[in-house]
Amino acid sequence: KATVSVLNWSPNVSREAPRAMCPTGTTVAHAPAHGAWEKYTVEAVASNPNLMVCDGWVLDISEFKREHPGGPDYMSLWAGKDVSEIMRQDAVHKHTDYAFRVVESLRVGTLIGADISRSENRQYDGLVNTEAPMLPQVSGLGDKYVGWLASQPVVRKLLVFPAPADVLEPLTHHPWWWIFIGVPPLIAYGLWHSASLGCDAATLFSGFLVGLLSWVFAEYTLHRFMFHMETSTMPTNIFHFFMHGLHHLTPNDHSRLTFPPALTYMFAVLFWQLFKAACMGLPQHGAMFSGLVFGYLAYDSTHFLYHHTNGKRIGNYQFPKWFASYLCFMKSHHNTHHFLNDNCNFGVSSPLLDFAFGSYMSKEDAEKMRETQTMGMVCNRVEKDGTKKTQ
Repeated sequence: KATVSVLNWSPNVSREAPRAMCPTGTTVAHAPAHGAWEKYTVEAVASNPNLMVCDGWVLDISEFKREHPGGPDYMSLWAGKDVSEIMRQDAVHKHTDYAFRVVESLRVGTLIGADISRSENRQYDGLVNTEAPMLPQVSGLGDKYVGWLASQPVVRKLLVFPAPADVLEPLTHHPWWWIFIGVPPLIAYGLWHSASLGCDAATLFSGFLVGLLSWVFAEYTLHRFMFHMETSTMPTNIFHFFMHGLHHLTPNDHSRLTFPPALTYMFAVLFWQLFKAACMGLPQHGAMFSGLVFGYLAYDSTHFLYHHTNGKRIGNYQFPKWFASYLCFMKSHHNTHHFLNDNCNFGVSSPLLDFAFGSYMSKEDAEKMRETQTMGMVCNRVEKDGTKKTQ
């Protein structure tokens, strides 16, 4: 079939479209630091449950299959096989250019006798060495930071701090389940505080609901306007990288998925003071705070499920049908934000404000936008060069 070679593409960083575009199906051969790629036979790949092949490249899926958005079972079904065609079959699942970038990061060798096609590097290739500490590199990206971040999916764990500051590295990791230990006491304290000041059950409940609704707005506002702010200076790039960029760069790293404990408690103090000021001395500010913190707990819990389950079960536990249906819808909603267009679908625990403020985009519409803009870049390149390469 005919394909168009897209060279020197330019990212789109407008607020109306995905921040960066990577032509689907193009591949970049990253040479390993230790030397030549290892060669594999078809038999060797077929007999190894942790390997598969895509476009002649041998992939190590031992860690990624647990993080695959479709679940580990589907990856195990294709272990030892060639997935080059299945990844491009829309009837099965339309894999985005982001998915092909993930494939690149899983390469460990080549299949003997395979014809490995190589394309020219994309604009941001080679800009950052993901094997080296990230902080000094991110701080020097300037106005390239946003486009680089959107075009570089990385599934491996990253180092953030260089020596001697690498002693701080453990602070960037935390178990995702810490929220079930560290957050409920905040909820209990807020309710106890209001109750101790004379609030009855009805007042506690109404204050809790107000706080829960406040979280819906806080989640959407923070995600859209702070976590996805336009940034180009060293201080703001570093701030954004720690706040949200690291998650978009390593979305499958469960140790960097939930809010860090220190940051969570900082925001807790901030919102406590905001509710206290807004209530002007009324005792229900504690109950409102508890409702907001409960909303946060639900947010981080469902966020984990989007990234680390198939939406239908976790481990051997099968979700109830009503919850699985909602979870699968929200997983698709969130994956569209991560992998197709990061300028839409900012609601994580609920899509209500995306509908209300016009930032909702279905997966199908996001795919159409990406295809249209990718073809636009192709046409611009063809017009500029006066050539069109096909094979």
